[in-house]
Amino acid sequence: MKISIKQISKFLLGFALLFIACETEETLEITSPEAVFELQQPSISNINLNPEIPDNPAFTIVWTDELSGGGSSYTVEISKDPLAFENPMTLGTSSSDRFSMTVGEFNEALIGADVPAFEPFAVFMRISTGSLISNVVSFSVSSYAETPPVITSPDNTFEVVLSDVAPSDAALTVEWNDPDFGENTTVEVTYALEFGKAGDNFAAPFLIEPAENPTATSMTVSHEQLNEAALSVGLTAENAAALDVRVKASIALTGGDMVRLSESLTITVTPYDVTLPPILYVVGAGAVDAGWGWDSPVELTLSGSKYGGNINLQNNGGSDNNFRFFTDASLEWSSPSQNFPYYSDRNYTIDSNFENANDGDSNFAFVGTTGLYYLEIDVENRTITLGDARTGPNCDYDQLSLVGAGVPDAGWGWTTPVVINCTGNGVYTGAVTFQNNGGADNNFRFFTDRSLEWGSPSFNYPHYENAGYIIDSNFINANDGDSNFAFIGTSGDYLLTINDTAKTITLEPIACEFDELSLVGAGVPDAGWAWDTPVVIPCYGDGVYSGDVYLQNNNGADNNFRFFSDRSLEWSSPSFNYPYYVGEGYTIDSNFVDAMDGDNNFAFIGVTGTYNLTIDTMAKTITLIEVAVPNCDLDQLWLVGAGVPDAGWGWDTPVALPCTGNGTYSGDVTFGNDAFRFFTDRTLEWGSPSYNYPYYEGEGYTIDSDFTNAMDGDSNFYFNGTPGTYLLTIDTVNKTITLE
Repeated sequence: MKISIKQISKFLLGFALLFIACETEETLEITSPEAVFELQQPSISNINLNPEIPDNPAFTIVWTDELSGGGSSYTVEISKDPLAFENPMTLGTSSSDRFSMTVGEFNEALIGADVPAFEPFAVFMRISTGSLISNVVSFSVSSYAETPPVITSPDNTFEVVLSDVAPSDAALTVEWNDPDFGENTTVEVTYALEFGKAGDNFAAPFLIEPAENPTATSMTVSHEQLNEAALSVGLTAENAAALDVRVKASIALTGGDMVRLSESLTITVTPYDVTLPPILYVVGAGAVDAGWGWDSPVELTLSGSKYGGNINLQNNGGSDNNFRFFTDASLEWSSPSQNFPYYSDRNYTIDSNFENANDGDSNFAFVGTTGLYYLEIDVENRTITLGDARTGPNCDYDQLSLVGAGVPDAGWGWTTPVVINCTGNGVYTGAVTFQNNGGADNNFRFFTDRSLEWGSPSFNYPHYENAGYIIDSNFINANDGDSNFAFIGTSGDYLLTINDTAKTITLEPIACEFDELSLVGAGVPDAGWAWDTPVVIPCYGDGVYSGDVYLQNNNGADNNFRFFSDRSLEWSSPSFNYPYYVGEGYTIDSNFVDAMDGDNNFAFIGVTGTYNLTIDTMAKTITLIEVAVPNCDLDQLWLVGAGVPDAGWGWDTPVALPCTGNGTYSGDVTFGNDAFRFFTDRTLEWGSPSYNYPYYEGEGYTIDSDFTNAMDGDSNFYFNGTPGTYLLTIDTVNKTITLE
């Protein structure tokens, strides 16, 4: 065996080193870390508090305590300044090593500490127990507003008498503060004013939104706007009454608007009357057919927003050419009246043929050329004009009047003559009730000018017979000395038509002019502005259309509609708006007004609900009778949420589920695979009471298997079936929720 010198050297060197190492004695000292009281750094640094989930956790903090010996009570403190914990705010206490707060609790604490809403803000936390204080951790927090706006001006002593003289002038300015917001807020807050009759608790508030700058903290309302609000909520024209006003603050959030309402302010308002009388009466020497008396005032009838009629005016050199307008002939001189300043003060453009008479009463004075004119007063455009006399559209007269016992609505008198109007091309037509009482007295005749009464030109049976007219067989010559018409048919309602061009007089029994009328518009939510489901009221005979209709008043936002005669034509169908019926002389239920929306649709201003709507074309009335919805706590339920795509998470088009009686709500609903819930009062929007899945589950309902708990923080309903349209029924008596 060969061992090299090099190997031996290595061995000896290693042995020596080992010997030396063993000779050196070292001591190894093991130490423990110092005990600490430490708040752990949180895993999140930004907390955005969501008002839609107030019960969800906002944060959880955890700490280590190796100093107090256990069993301690800990105080959680917060400050807006990491160096200024001299007077910290206490969030809460804990007997364990952790602490949590919900979104709502933390938000309330922050607002209480004057942290501005919707504005990222740094807050600092620490833990204390006895004399021990932890380290400080920080969060960037964005809270949400809780405090409502506060009205600062005016106060409850404010009074105003409204006037239509200058309707656009300012009547009321409301100013307010919104204390939860700072200068760096990340959301836009928009404001509007709500009005309600004092004591009604804003049951059906009237909303006025600013025309510009909706984020301003003041708003001015004109005489016209405030008058509309006052009348809409039930105040009486020309009477001072208390009106409540409050500020509505809205913030657009993903799940819908967050709305805060200020405390109400009560002011005193005297509204003016906007009701247009159906006729203006002209009385005065300048209107020669009237004179200064009430035997034969000249009538200007209302059509839409225009009064018009032919009038003989005289200018006899200024000796007596004056007149004025009156609104109620039955009151004669006690009637409200309108002189020249009445119109000039309201900025009417007045025809140059008229001047202020300056006669002590400031009547109108006619300064033109004596003659027959057509006088028109346009209330909407504020004009008074004179033009050539009109004889109707291609007729010799505007209308013919029927007087006689054979027309029982008229009789042999001039209080209520029955009128058939010229409809063009020489044709007069209208609905007339005729009677045949066995020949005792079933006769009548036609007159051309009811203002002249018995002095009017008139037409009897021979007048038409000798002119070659073909006369309906239900009429004969009465041979009563005046050769009047005699009606020998069956008593009832008829459509009478005189065609001067074709020389015919015809009668048609009246059921109705149309089989049905269709209602379309947002004020009829079962229809809306579409043709999928127009609401129909059928003809029941005798010119009467009637049916139950669900009408809504959503605070004026969009409560209008109109009538259509042929739904198969959809938008091409003939239709009838508010001025149409006014012009036809209808008495219209006070729950309807002219929407003044460009199309002059009907606007429903009553209380949302189901009504029996009747249009009587013979009596010329439109009436509403509220229908009691049987055995339900509510008129309807409202579905809102992404699971109901026609509604979504908003309040523009919530889906209604109406009460159908006996505690049952039922209707067609289109569902998608997402969440939704039920609400009771759409006017309150997100402030409405609502029902989620656990509510019905807790009440013992058997719920259709296509619905589950969304488990989304609000425990909404979740539709997990096949998307589509279903008949949804909630039976509160048998406690079932079913889909078909």
